Amino acid sequence: MSLNQWEYGSQSEDLVLQKYLQDGYTLIAQNFEYRRGNIQGRLGEIDLIMEKNGRVYLVEVKARNNDKYGPTSGQVTSDKLRHVYKTWQYFLTLRENKKYREAFFQFDLAIVSKNEVKIIPNAASFDSFIRF
Repeated sequence: MSLNQWEYGSQSEDLVLQKYLQDGYTLIAQNFEYRRGNIQGRLGEIDLIMEKNGRVYLVEVKARNNDKYGPTSGQVTSDKLRHVYKTWQYFLTLRENKKYREAFFQFDLAIVSKNEVKIIPNAASFDSFIRF
């Protein structure tokens, strides 16, 4: 039985989560969505928000059965990074998340192919989105 795209993505995300948990990370949030007021649809999503040793990891999970549409790592565009960064900024505005406001954070890309997980730590920078 083959999985549809949503099921494969969900299964892949679970594999990545288990990898991080086995490596001693703590899950802060999964599939955290940024929605505002009456704007229809979500403005962004972070697949996994993990923490270890005071550092926060914003994890984007990419899963592919094949390279028909190009390499998986090429799917993280500047628009995607902008959405992740805005979603992270929204996450920090929530009262229950204020303890993370001063934490160092980084963007990790987790690629799942044939049920194997490859994590690219600090895969991209948010420098162009951060206002000093």
